[in-house]
Amino acid sequence: MTLAQLQVFVAVAEAKNVTKAADTLGFTQSAVSQMIQSLEKELGIPLFHRSRKGVIPTNIGERMLRQAREILRITACMKQEAAAAQGIETGTLRIGAIHSVSTKMLPGLIGSFRKRYPQVEIVLFEGEYEEVNTWINSSVIDVCFTTAPGKEMEFVPLATDQMMVFLPEDHPLQHAPYLTFSDLRKNCFIMPKDDCIKKLLQENGLSSTVTFEVRDVTTILAMVQEWVGVTILPQLYMPEVLPKVVSVPLRPVITRELVISVRSFASVSPMAAEFILHSQEYMKTKMTAFS
Repeated sequence: MTLAQLQVFVAVAEAKNVTKAADTLGFTQSAVSQMIQSLEKELGIPLFHRSRKGVIPTNIGERMLRQAREILRITACMKQEAAAAQGIETGTLRIGAIHSVSTKMLPGLIGSFRKRYPQVEIVLFEGEYEEVNTWINSSVIDVCFTTAPGKEMEFVPLATDQMMVFLPEDHPLQHAPYLTFSDLRKNCFIMPKDDCIKKLLQENGLSSTVTFEVRDVTTILAMVQEWVGVTILPQLYMPEVLPKVVSVPLRPVITRELVISVRSFASVSPMAAEFILHSQEYMKTKMTAFS
């Protein structure tokens, strides 16, 4: 069993297609197929179900996939440790993030990190809460930004994110010092595709007023501007330039904590550890600007 075989195994599983995996790796399709067959023969088990639609891991293949990713992660850590000892900062950093974080915060954060470490390759995965937690536990990603880390994960807090109400700029309530859930019950509501906000609305009796459910923040705010409805969003959702909408504080004050999480701080790579420190510094600067 070789590292090349494991890399091919992981690539095929992620692409669900031998040809696509071969293109990604720069191998021929024949070479990829032969390496998978050789690995299956050595292990004595089928790793994939094969059909005209592509390939998907078998049940035992899924378990082997977790082990393969862990071996590749440890190998990458060893290479990074060796490079760091020589004063060379290199490697691949895989970052996962819930959509609200990737909308506003990550572009600047990743940009500033790349200026400091231009040799590091950064791969970004965006997903829902459960997805990013699964990616961490399966070693698909090294770190993730979330507001709902899994119980088995370790994390450090980055920022406290406050919920705000967004209205059209000429709405009768635009000058209110704050708004309550009762104030919003007579308005149509645009629901962000965010499980935390969805739960918040259900707990406060606003679910029945939901008119639309939208993921993209820009689209939500454009709909608010056009009087389609009002919405509640965390501050970190907000783009730098707002359309013709106003934000009003929500009462009672509701916050959520943004964290950067890993499976275990004891086993993070040197580059992931450096990225965590950089993220903390970056967010201190950002949140000072917000306040």
